[in-house]
Amino acid sequence: RGSAAVARGVAMADAKSPRGEDVAENTPLLRAPDAAAAETGAGDASTDAPSRRRDAVKNLHLDGDSLCGVRLGFDGVFATLSVTFIACVSVSCVAEEAMYKHLPGFDYFWTVAFAELLVFTIASFAGAGCAGTLRDVVRNRRAPLRLYVAQAIVMAVYAAIAKIAYKYLNYATGTVLRSTKLVFVMAISVVWLRRSYAPVEYAAAMAMIVAVACFGLGEESSHSAGDDENHAMGYALSLAGLALAALQTNMAEHAMRDHGASTLENMLYVNGIGLVFVAIVAAYVDGAEAVTFMRTTPHAMELLAARSITFYFGALTFTELTRHSGATPATTVATARKGLTVLFSFALFPGDKPMSAWFAVGVAAFFVAIGLELKGRLVRAESRKREAAEAGSEGSQ
Repeated sequence: RGSAAVARGVAMADAKSPRGEDVAENTPLLRAPDAAAAETGAGDASTDAPSRRRDAVKNLHLDGDSLCGVRLGFDGVFATLSVTFIACVSVSCVAEEAMYKHLPGFDYFWTVAFAELLVFTIASFAGAGCAGTLRDVVRNRRAPLRLYVAQAIVMAVYAAIAKIAYKYLNYATGTVLRSTKLVFVMAISVVWLRRSYAPVEYAAAMAMIVAVACFGLGEESSHSAGDDENHAMGYALSLAGLALAALQTNMAEHAMRDHGASTLENMLYVNGIGLVFVAIVAAYVDGAEAVTFMRTTPHAMELLAARSITFYFGALTFTELTRHSGATPATTVATARKGLTVLFSFALFPGDKPMSAWFAVGVAAFFVAIGLELKGRLVRAESRKREAAEAGSEGSQ
């Protein structure tokens, strides 16, 4: 039972966002298959779903005091997973910034995207195979293949151009910009999917916009006027990547909600197709020169491996953290991680972003934004609990 759970965790470490980009924001609630279906609206709507969900949660509480066979207590498991997640993603981000900013002549962003996606795809398919679910997913595909092809291309393009944006922006600014995915997801969801949001979530979006503006002004104040065009290109690429990321998130939701696809099916198809697409583009754009650079440049291969592997284990740990503690505590850890990434970037790599008043205000607005975002998630969680309680009381009558 334990090995099967680990295999399923490995397979679904990246289930919501097929490549795991921005792990903390994109990894879904995966407490159990029925809980995942409830979150996404996918799967069947059988009348015994509430009882099966309660049984799954009960089983998870029984197992919640142990991690890898070691009894740590519920809080001990939560603390261990939280620290591991923050450490993995922090190391991943530090390795990424060091690669982009401190390897002379680095310009192989499609290769990085390929390496990351390769690790995720191999681990995902291996995990699904060990869990015994791979054959069923392949044979009983729910969503149209054309939707997965489109989603894979969108995912691959946004993954690459979001990295290319770091050529023109410092890492902290790029991190803040990528966190504004919330704004794009909200906009597309309101217009396309007719979703509604709480006022605190709109406030979070506004605070994030203020943070981006302050970081942009900080960029301008720390560089000469000759760099303006580069900054504009960085912002344009980042915003384009965010729009594509938000589109891909909504496409995944469309596959799961409207076609009944599981998160595992969505992940495996999009990762597999996306890997082929990224491999072709990386071979064309970066070519053999990228391989030569990675082999001959000191620390290049080590940084690439550290980035890709720790990024995957960060996604895996976040999935287990969410499964163990639920979405809200895991999101609390994730928001702390985003803030630490920005602070570590200023502390460890101050050369391209000396602290200024604009950066200071931007950091403050960023922390306000992620705090409001967390509050919004708390509001949604309470709303879901009330709806579940009402549905349960109606069913018992």
